Amino acid sequence: MTIAISAGGRSKRGAGVKADTTLGILLVLPILITMAALVFFPIGRTVWDSLHRINPMQAGTPFVGLENYNRMFSDAQLGTTWVNTLLYVVLAVMAETVFGVLAAALINQVKVGRQWLLAAVVLPWALPGVVNAVIWLWIYQPGAGLLNGILSAMGLPFENHVWFNDRTSAIIAVTVVHVWRMMPLTVVIVLAAMQSVPAHLYEAARIDGATRTQMFTLVTLPLVRSAIAVAMTNATVNAFNLFDEAWVLAGSSLETRPVLVQIYLETFQNLRFSYGMALSLVITLVSLLVSLVYVLRVYRNTRFD
Repeated sequence: MTIAISAGGRSKRGAGVKADTTLGILLVLPILITMAALVFFPIGRTVWDSLHRINPMQAGTPFVGLENYNRMFSDAQLGTTWVNTLLYVVLAVMAETVFGVLAAALINQVKVGRQWLLAAVVLPWALPGVVNAVIWLWIYQPGAGLLNGILSAMGLPFENHVWFNDRTSAIIAVTVVHVWRMMPLTVVIVLAAMQSVPAHLYEAARIDGATRTQMFTLVTLPLVRSAIAVAMTNATVNAFNLFDEAWVLAGSSLETRPVLVQIYLETFQNLRFSYGMALSLVITLVSLLVSLVYVLRVYRNTRFD
């Protein structure tokens, strides 16, 4: 009798596990189908097309293998755009992380009207990138621009300064606009993590005589580092995909041209569609590899041994 009951119990448990597995597969299946249709299939088709020569002005799509990828090593303009892109990534990620964390810490201290302050901070991120770039184009204007007007009022010689005549100032100017637009996302992510820090930890630190700076560096930062890593991942991917700001502010100038603008020019102006596909795959791979560093850091900080 005992053996029969035990076997019956195992049979019921096995049926329950099978039912849970089936239910899990059914729940995940719509996501897998959507990902396959909208992500995996387009990527696979892009990889296949990048191995061919596709030109709407010519008949046929001959197979050329790795020719489009080999062309990248002899493309002098592409080398310059990669340098520009890496500069954008380094400057943007550093600025968004440092100022985003500081802004989140300041907003976290606000007790009255925090929601209105947060709404104002998020506004640049909510606006389209082209709109933000056009607004900053007015600010950077040499004559009647707001920035030159403020600097001139302070007694500095910037009355008719042209910010995009110099490569260094032009790259910084484009980066500022990108940071202005994307930093609110960092603020929101880090602020959410800061609000989840238990209040008793700050109370214990205060009893031990810790200053505000010490509480921030020894309590807040260690507990929100995973959120900071997630924010840095977003900042990295967005910086690699920088396009609107560079195109609106500086056009196709090689001095400030990122890789995405180069892809646009090669694809839609030079009509090298397959070469543009190869470039898009490479920049996607590079941005994912860089982001993988942050993802692994988050995994190490959040996993339980």
